[in-house]
Amino acid sequence: MISFVDPDRYRSMKATGKLPSPKGVAFAIIKLLQRDDFRVPELVRLVQSDPAIAGRLLKFANAAAFGRTRPIVSLQRAIVALGSFKVRDLVIGLSVMHSHKSGQCTEFDYAAFWGHSLATGIACQELARFAQISSEDIFTIGLLTRVGELAMASLYPDEYSDVLIAVREKQQDLAALEQQRFAMDHRQLGATMLAEWGLPDMLIQAAYHHEQPDVAGFPDGSRLQTLTHSLNFARSLAEICMADEEARWSLLPGLLTRAARLGISGDALNDMVDRMSRRWRDWGATLQVRTQELPPFAEILAASPPSRRVSGASTPEQSGKPVAPRLQVQLLGIPAAELPVLIEQIENLGHLPVLLESSPEGLKQALRQPAQIIIADMAMPGLKPAVFCRILRQTAAGKETYALLLASPDSEKHIIEAVEAGADDVLVKPLTVQTLRVRLNTATRMLLLREEIQRERRGIMRSTGEFAVAHKRLLQEALTDTLTQLPNRRHGLDFLASEWAFSQSNALPLSCLLLDIDHFKRINDTYGHPAGDAVLRQLADLLKRVSRSEDLVFRYGGEEFAAVLPNANARAAVQIAERIRTLVERYDFLWQRKSLPVTVSIGVAHASGSEKDSQTLIQIADAALYQAKNSGRNRVVVAQPSDGRSIHEESKAAP
Repeated sequence: MISFVDPDRYRSMKATGKLPSPKGVAFAIIKLLQRDDFRVPELVRLVQSDPAIAGRLLKFANAAAFGRTRPIVSLQRAIVALGSFKVRDLVIGLSVMHSHKSGQCTEFDYAAFWGHSLATGIACQELARFAQISSEDIFTIGLLTRVGELAMASLYPDEYSDVLIAVREKQQDLAALEQQRFAMDHRQLGATMLAEWGLPDMLIQAAYHHEQPDVAGFPDGSRLQTLTHSLNFARSLAEICMADEEARWSLLPGLLTRAARLGISGDALNDMVDRMSRRWRDWGATLQVRTQELPPFAEILAASPPSRRVSGASTPEQSGKPVAPRLQVQLLGIPAAELPVLIEQIENLGHLPVLLESSPEGLKQALRQPAQIIIADMAMPGLKPAVFCRILRQTAAGKETYALLLASPDSEKHIIEAVEAGADDVLVKPLTVQTLRVRLNTATRMLLLREEIQRERRGIMRSTGEFAVAHKRLLQEALTDTLTQLPNRRHGLDFLASEWAFSQSNALPLSCLLLDIDHFKRINDTYGHPAGDAVLRQLADLLKRVSRSEDLVFRYGGEEFAAVLPNANARAAVQIAERIRTLVERYDFLWQRKSLPVTVSIGVAHASGSEKDSQTLIQIADAALYQAKNSGRNRVVVAQPSDGRSIHEESKAAP
């Protein structure tokens, strides 16, 4: 249930002129599409008046994610391909972004906000098939999901700065603080704005609840629940895109858990994140929004924790785990007089000292093939400590190496530079045996701890991957009819409800079929129930093969099946129904090598806009089916579109 802002209060907010809102062309498009008699050429002329918006819509229409192989060069074709209402929603999002890239709230990072919002929108597009929604629609809601926060910062810049400081410093909940200070929160304000702009109710519901999807109360497996969890996952992925390396490490477990809830794991997740990251940077450059380069996601998953995060953690010795034997320790640039003591200490600790030449070649070898521990003397000719550490940390193996530098007492400036560039520790000469022993033990413990954390992380990844597979299987079982392997009644009616709401808000056609096997009881009585089950399975396979990719065929109950036909007008629905009837009549249904004659009766209903809800559409189709059965069976009857109650016979088998 959404809690909207009080209408009188919202009107007062709008009157201030501070609320983020679509400007110029976007506002004109909203007004145009509020008219029942609008025409596509009018929409094309409006979009053409803003070259920036026109160019971005063409780019959207040609995006590979939408599955179109031929490039679209005509703006009118792009708008027709996207759909008028999707164009409206896209333009709203882009207009709000373009008009509100800065503001007066000093603690609100506008650049980071839009970078995160764009990343959420792009991530949502990658999830479109999981959420069973068009990539254009889910991009828009991803882009505008946090618009309530922007509105708060615009309305109350000074007060909202105080709220953001409290959230950051005291780790308090943002929505709770907003309620205390403003008697409303960003979710309420955002939902109110999205509703005013005309976005579909399902998208508004998902945006409102996406921060806490588990408490929304949506039915398990429903399209709305999946969309809400998809938004939650997209937001989590956007946070990883915007975070630095240290913060990214702590965000990964939550992302993996969210991915598992959607049934995404393994290579599919890696490919999705890498593709999304590339598209995010590409669109960021086009829209002039802040982004950053991300390493491959597989590398992010395999990375060690940042050293400053693990330095205070418990060591293997403290946890009772044995110290691993024999690490390689590369020695670089160590003066000859100091080598014997150093080598002896390394060997006494059970490790293997490897002496590298004090030359450019030795330096290259250390950078190219670093050991687990490197001890380098900062006074070695040609060695620039900060540059050495920086280059070392840029390689996968070098990130895992413990770098220990030896320095003279007068090199304090270089010590600081080396530590900032990635050195794990710096020891000032002269060394004592005890100091060296302590540092090598610390290095060993640190490496063991990193290895242990990585092992645990791999276990978490394995567990979440297994959970994703199991969750996907259980969800599939809960929504699938066990006999026919078609979607069950619950899944089908939920799909119909969401398609009905979507068609109503976007003025798109929608039809529904109900079909029933004629004289099915006779089959069971004559040949037995196993024969009846075989007929049901064969009919289900036939319906799956002949249905369109966008349709959903499901078992309605007993010998009844239903089909939801998105974007199908009455004429198309009748053609589809008649094609099914004819194919079933001609199909060779077999039971124990015996051919069984099977026919079906079909009722057709088309959404006219007068229905109260999707259940009404099913009832209309059921009435048409009843008429088909009563008027002789093996025929299609379509409900009259005028009132949904009167029906007429559309086709029947030859006598």
